[in-house]
Amino acid sequence: MRARGFLKWAMVALLVVQTACGGGLLAGVGPVRGLFSGASSRFNLFSPEQDIELGSASAVEIERQSVVLDDERVTRYVQRLGDKIAARAPGYRFSYKFVVVDSPETNAFALPGGYVFVNSGAIEAARNEGELAGVLAHEISHVALRHGTNQASKVYLAKSATRLIDAALGGAKDDARRLAHSLGLAGPGSLFIKFNRDAELQADVEGARLMAAAGYDPRDMASFFESLGEREGDAVKAPETADDHPQPAQRAAAIDRLLPALEVSASPVHDTEEFRQMKSRL
Repeated sequence: MRARGFLKWAMVALLVVQTACGGGLLAGVGPVRGLFSGASSRFNLFSPEQDIELGSASAVEIERQSVVLDDERVTRYVQRLGDKIAARAPGYRFSYKFVVVDSPETNAFALPGGYVFVNSGAIEAARNEGELAGVLAHEISHVALRHGTNQASKVYLAKSATRLIDAALGGAKDDARRLAHSLGLAGPGSLFIKFNRDAELQADVEGARLMAAAGYDPRDMASFFESLGEREGDAVKAPETADDHPQPAQRAAAIDRLLPALEVSASPVHDTEEFRQMKSRL
């Protein structure tokens, strides 16, 4: 952990993982294997303070390469909405910062330490405040569950394991590759798929809980996934391969199955005048 080389590699790894999470609005989850399986991702080579340090450095680079929306009213609105949901987040009390990126793509992603980026296109795609709350709740959950550094830690150990296997076999790389494949360490692509599937499932589950706790209906998160899938053409019933993400309709169905375990308000917030005003400004 004290080696500069490791920290440099870890920064690259978590950037790859978390930027990929932007597609997590459509990324899939497997079958629900349980409801709330713990408040955090337990294994982590980083401290929460290092989450903040790494996330802050990454955020500076991302803001430098992006066009941040120049509309203070919209930014303040998204920050207030995000704060309302983040107040219910578990684990370490990160100070959340929400940044609106001026981009038509329906996308959002989170960095460790409390940084959440949401494209203006995602706000425009939301049909009501509940759907936008669902987007933010999902990304807040990634931060609260410390998915970025949790996954970077797993990838680091996996890379170390393959090197150890190679060394143990005296450099017989073909044998090492075969053994790594049998252990499920065939390559970073397969690792990222597994890690992302697990992380997306956890973020959906925790995000649904956060929505209910903040007075929203988790079904709005489900409806956002469904409408996004229809817009992107992902609602087509196509056979899935091992590398495919499950379809948004399946993801929405998984959220619906969580509802009996949640305390959803009898009159949850679905839409507000402020949301409609902010959407009109965009």
